[in-house]
Amino acid sequence: MFWIYSQLLLLLLVQGKPQLDEDCELNAADTMHDFCCDLHEESPEFLECQMDWHEKLEPNNEHLEQAYMFCTAECTYNATEYLAVNRQSLNLGRIKEHLSQELDNEAGETLLYETYVKCDKHALGLLSHKAVQSLAKRLTPHGCRAYPGLVLECVANEMILNCPAQRFHDSPQCRVTRDLLRQCKEYLKYKSSVE
Repeated sequence: MFWIYSQLLLLLLVQGKPQLDEDCELNAADTMHDFCCDLHEESPEFLECQMDWHEKLEPNNEHLEQAYMFCTAECTYNATEYLAVNRQSLNLGRIKEHLSQELDNEAGETLLYETYVKCDKHALGLLSHKAVQSLAKRLTPHGCRAYPGLVLECVANEMILNCPAQRFHDSPQCRVTRDLLRQCKEYLKYKSSVE
């Protein structure tokens, strides 16, 4: 199943590049389920939340698939206590504690922790974007918020961009996704320097 999904995603990536705009990282290929970096394993909480939300939503279109991904992220962060009570910030102390228990090397632990710190701030900055506000409205009926999914997507993107070479899956899908994310980051860097 994963192989079919990854091949379809690769085909979509090759056929059409995402538009470079303020939300290009959101329009890039879905990286939430594409673990291109073997820095850490999927948690049992993530796997359980995936199954629970798949049963609840039965995603069969783009909007339900997006809701499924974002609700899975919120469920996972609630289960791991990564999400603070306000559901719009991270419990960085809990994340640091968990990473020190789960990862086998200090460099990986530091990289991932700094990524969470960066993505916490980044997700908050995205909440004012029109596309994210529209997404938030679509998530509301399901009882989910955009922030946790934005964090998880950011962490996945950052791990694709900054993964240590020996841990990166050098597959066509991961290379294409990494190249598109690099283009997006360059565009956003250029856009912010012009404004």
